[in-house]
Amino acid sequence: MRPVKQWRVAAAAALCGALAGVLAGCGVEPTDVIEVGQPAQGAKRPGAPVREVRLYFGFPGGLEPRSRPAAGEVGAEEAVLLLLQGPNEAERMQGLFTDLPKLPQGSVTVIPLPGTVTIRLPLDPTRFSPIARNQLVCTASHNGVPDDRRPEDVKVDLLGNGKSMKNLACDNDLLTPRVGTGTGAPAPSASPAP
Repeated sequence: MRPVKQWRVAAAAALCGALAGVLAGCGVEPTDVIEVGQPAQGAKRPGAPVREVRLYFGFPGGLEPRSRPAAGEVGAEEAVLLLLQGPNEAERMQGLFTDLPKLPQGSVTVIPLPGTVTIRLPLDPTRFSPIARNQLVCTASHNGVPDDRRPEDVKVDLLGNGKSMKNLACDNDLLTPRVGTGTGAPAPSASPAP
């Protein structure tokens, strides 16, 4: 019995040595700690609502949602204003970007109503790229819209400079970059304005 135990110990030691050699030789170098965001504040209570804001940024091949922690519930207005500030440093390091133009502070108005969000802009929204429009539509529809509709059921109107795009909807299935499709993020779906 004793030789079997010694054999197991020797085999385990050899395996650990081999793994250590593989890991040391794989070319991964140690890095410094990169501080991002607020430190953790302890474990969340089971069943407690997660408080976060969901923002949509451009990513090669489409759009990418990102969640940021929030002190309380975040409405569509606050979320769109955060979106207009662009990705933070950590998000930029992950390849995220904004396709929205720089807009003067206070020039955008967001009006959430049951099932709809109206975003008034200082520019013609029809001239925005599909990525920029999707950033606005998806961010607005995924954050604190009255009557708690599913984000896919929220309609967003973009108004500005005498032009409008109405009844835009965010479709999460279209936002995830797909490998090998060769297509970027599609424009939000739209119904003709009345």
